[in-house]
Amino acid sequence: MEGEPDHPTLVAREPEYPLYLAKREATGRKTRHLRPVYENTKREITPPDVGQVATFPPTGIPQPIRGPYGDIRTGNTNEEIDRQNPDYVTPPRSDNGVVPNLKWSFSLSHTRLLKGGWIREQTVTDLPSSKEISAAELRIAPNAYRELHWHRIGEWGIVLGGTGRITSVDGEGRTYIGDIKGPRNGSDPDIFTFPQSVAHGIQALDDGLELLLLFSDGDFDATGTTFMLSDWLVHTPLEIVAQNLGLNTSDLQKIPTEDPYIFRSTVPPPQEGHANEQAKESPNGDIPNPYVFNLSKQEKEVSPGGWIKIQDSTRNFKASWAATAYVYVEPNGLRELHWHRDEEWLYIISGHGRATAFAGGSAARTFDLQTGDSAVFPDAYGHYIKNISPTEPLIFIEVFNAERYMDFSATQWHVLALTPSQTVADLLNITIAQANALIKTKQRLIA
Repeated sequence: MEGEPDHPTLVAREPEYPLYLAKREATGRKTRHLRPVYENTKREITPPDVGQVATFPPTGIPQPIRGPYGDIRTGNTNEEIDRQNPDYVTPPRSDNGVVPNLKWSFSLSHTRLLKGGWIREQTVTDLPSSKEISAAELRIAPNAYRELHWHRIGEWGIVLGGTGRITSVDGEGRTYIGDIKGPRNGSDPDIFTFPQSVAHGIQALDDGLELLLLFSDGDFDATGTTFMLSDWLVHTPLEIVAQNLGLNTSDLQKIPTEDPYIFRSTVPPPQEGHANEQAKESPNGDIPNPYVFNLSKQEKEVSPGGWIKIQDSTRNFKASWAATAYVYVEPNGLRELHWHRDEEWLYIISGHGRATAFAGGSAARTFDLQTGDSAVFPDAYGHYIKNISPTEPLIFIEVFNAERYMDFSATQWHVLALTPSQTVADLLNITIAQANALIKTKQRLIA
């Protein structure tokens, strides 16, 4: 880059790092004065530096040094977090300017413990860049319920593990009941949806149930977003509730006085596949469009670097508000350089990835992603997702607050593969032959 120092090699010397004063006693060294004691460690970047992830030594503090840039750290740090985020410590030289934080780990979320499960959330207060989508990880113990409720906003879910049953009643009095299951024996999980204001409940079956739930507003905790049936009834005069339900007030003395959120079943439900045994026939019939979609039954869109399954209202699944993709990236594979017209919310189901967000105006920032992380790419931000493991796949979901899934490929984009070759060659300083070789069809995943 212009203005950078000219060095014949990336690392002019093997950097020396101090053994922190706070750790000397543990090593058997006696601190007699404040002059630092040094020990050698390996360098982090193997030349040539093409923006690869730094590799830290197995012991010692990760150091913010990249070739001739940076210097040793002499203060304390959270070593475990630094090791999980090498691109925070030694970012590639292509990073530039100011890009806000776009990542959140659910491991940092507060966990609410309940009688029969737990929940932890990611909202706009955790990840301010995620304005359109909030999320929650929810665990329901075997046979327990997530109580009857509804939301001001739309809901979408994917089963991370276990089995369960959803029930719902829409504004026309039509009903839906169906079973949901997580991945088993290599199969893909089920996804499901509840439209805005549709009443619904969820019950775990024998295996218990673990879900990732998404909502069509980043500020999920705002008052007036979620409404629990028992919470409503207990805050309504009892005589009104009794008159409305056609019961005596004496019949309603045991209504929960506090919102249970999750509660245990007194009788185990019918087994998986027997949801109809619980169904109650409605005089208005059934909800015509199913709220459950079996990813395991959907065909893959296969590319050299993996495969993708896309769900939206124009293709296969009317999720009321969400367009989604279930993505499998082969070891060392790449979700190509691309962008979207809508804000993208991403969740890592398994594996380790790396992504750089390009915000325009020469601003870019690289993030390290692992299982349980969420991330957001604001609309029009250029980005990629790279599987940095040589042996394990990277599996994640992409979610958009939109009816249609749409992405724009940098390779296919009309200023590259679909633009006159001379223009591209002059722009990128490549040959006409190289410009002509650019692929004109969208790859999405690259080996």
